[in-house]
Amino acid sequence: MIAGTYSDRFWKTICEYRSAVVLLLGLEAVLLALLVIALWLQPAGSETRAVLLADFVLVGTGFFAAASVLYCCRQRRHGR
Repeated sequence: MIAGTYSDRFWKTICEYRSAVVLLLGLEAVLLALLVIALWLQPAGSETRAVLLADFVLVGTGFFAAASVLYCCRQRRHGR
């Protein structure tokens, strides 16, 4: 692969912030756990449940995005 491509520079910059991504992943894991508890406690037809489901989707997407960044950084660090 050509060294110095935009992709290489992008991942090098992102992987330098690995500790921040780990912190974000931990925070989102806590938020997901709290959302699951809140969803479990809400009645089935309430409007609050719809808001919690939308929040669950957004936080879940962020969780998987952060996890995929960590995975990609690990793959790049170990030479794929």
